[in-house]
Amino acid sequence: MYLSCVRAENFRIFGSAPGEADAQDNRLNLELGRGTNVLVGENDSGKSAIIDAIRICLLTTAADFYRITRDDFHVGPTGRATAFTITCGFADLTVEEQATFLEHVTTDRQGIAKLFVTVRAEAMDPLRPQRISVTTRTGSDGSGPTLDGAARELLKATYLRPLRDAEAELRSGRGSRLSQILAGYPAMNAQEVDDFIQEDDSASTLVGILRRAEYHLSQNSSVAAAVADINNNYLSNFAIGTDRLQGEITVSGDATLARALERLELALSPETGEWTRRGLGYNNALFMAAELLLLGTSELAPLLLIEEPEAHLHPQLQARIMDLLQKRTHIDETSDSSTTPVQVLLTTHSPNLASAIPVEHLTLVARGRTFQLTPELTRLDKSDYAFLTRFLDVTKAGLFFARAVVVVEGDAEAILLPALAAATGKSFNESGVAVVNVGTVGLFRYSRIFQREGEQIPVAVACIRDRDLVPEGTPDDMRRKLKCAAEMTPPETAEHCAMLKVDDGGNVKTFVSDHWTFEYDLAAASWEMATLMHQAVKAAVKSKSDWPDADTLATSDTAAAKQVAQWKDDGNTLETIAIEIYKPLRMDRASKAIAAQHAARLLETTVITEGHLPTYLVEALAHLHSEARR
Repeated sequence: MYLSCVRAENFRIFGSAPGEADAQDNRLNLELGRGTNVLVGENDSGKSAIIDAIRICLLTTAADFYRITRDDFHVGPTGRATAFTITCGFADLTVEEQATFLEHVTTDRQGIAKLFVTVRAEAMDPLRPQRISVTTRTGSDGSGPTLDGAARELLKATYLRPLRDAEAELRSGRGSRLSQILAGYPAMNAQEVDDFIQEDDSASTLVGILRRAEYHLSQNSSVAAAVADINNNYLSNFAIGTDRLQGEITVSGDATLARALERLELALSPETGEWTRRGLGYNNALFMAAELLLLGTSELAPLLLIEEPEAHLHPQLQARIMDLLQKRTHIDETSDSSTTPVQVLLTTHSPNLASAIPVEHLTLVARGRTFQLTPELTRLDKSDYAFLTRFLDVTKAGLFFARAVVVVEGDAEAILLPALAAATGKSFNESGVAVVNVGTVGLFRYSRIFQREGEQIPVAVACIRDRDLVPEGTPDDMRRKLKCAAEMTPPETAEHCAMLKVDDGGNVKTFVSDHWTFEYDLAAASWEMATLMHQAVKAAVKSKSDWPDADTLATSDTAAAKQVAQWKDDGNTLETIAIEIYKPLRMDRASKAIAAQHAARLLETTVITEGHLPTYLVEALAHLHSEARR
């Protein structure tokens, strides 16, 4: 069996069912797959709340007690809730598992057996917020029998906290995590026997070895001398009457398997023969390996909860960890029969991890809402998933953590759009906008991630596209095979633009350039932008073979500005000079990306407002800051 669903009502960011105060269903209702499940999204969206909900409901193998407090109760429009419920549901129970949880299993109308565990927490006294009543029951609605200690022990999850101190977790000590892990390892069962034989000084089990060590320590001459000195010269002087005081030095603790395991610690082997402290990253990898050792031997629903596995790990090691986790969730017939497939639920802020996981295993968490990206829930088709598996890299995976996304067709837009937004007071960094550069390929394959039936993901997506209709007066060598806008009827132009927006829907909108291309439209938008773009293109021409120094750029910028001023004085229209400005880029005499880089440089000292920009870019920026993202 595996954890198939998590539901919560009035727990932290997750609210209540639809009612008079709020018609929206604000409860958590998350479906999980039996393999790897990855929660992505910005900070404070609800990812950690989901992990903690499971921890409260199922408890954890580390026996780290989660104390429910007043802060765990949801605060809504009508104030703080007085009770919350969390339900974890398990599916695909085998006959043996049904027998194990016989009195707790729920059978639906189709005859399918499931197991539900529901925790209900209720504030008992508003004047004493620390007084909270907690019950744990089974049944589909939480009204079944109480889940007893033995049954609940079998359902415990393994939890790796964020920014964990892996080195401390693997040290020896009373109740150490390593001792708990090793105690659950099947091979340790035979180590409880005390097989120490004093006559031939032999021992093979851990308990026997511990008893042998205790015996030899007590027989040590230095220890014996110290004991004799204490007893004869000091302790005997404290005796009164017939009292007999005598001390004995022994090994601390009793000789049991638990004590033997608590004396062990796990560390990375030294590279040079001498022990030295290793980095946080590899110690974290070692800790995860130890936890997987315990999970791999679990007989019942092994569940691993990890918050931010990327902590302390460099990108390549993150990928290696994710490869291992995915391997452990898919155990086939060729694997060791003693190894149990592990179900993994992790949260991450790492584009490296998000890009390493197939999209269908991701769940986007936004504003306390969960959106699974499985094929039946999105507008992505089979070919889209295959495409994204190949091309959704680290630079594009940032879209899973953004408040708004702008999808562009090339490097120039990716470089210059953030600079234009910042210059007009709508900084992408301040607003949490991610730029996804698809390189003219698969524009809508990425935007469809955010489209689905029913409730839409609250992330505004703006797709920036070129109209690719040349203006009247464009030379044939620049026009090539493109249509001319002046030669088309208004209905034909409208149909052309409609085709470029055919995949719009939900919070995804396409913004088509007003005339031709991104660079041309910028130059044709205003005299201020014409000047800036002409300076940028001229600088890009000079940068083609070698990057010019500051003086050369300053001279070029001044000459370009004067030329635009002269064109304006001569009575030329913006549309006419925009063709001339764009020509070096169209004829491959300069790089569009380098021109964009120079334009971004010039924007640092040039005052630009939205009134200077093309209409379609103004509308796109407005959409990225619209209600769709709230």
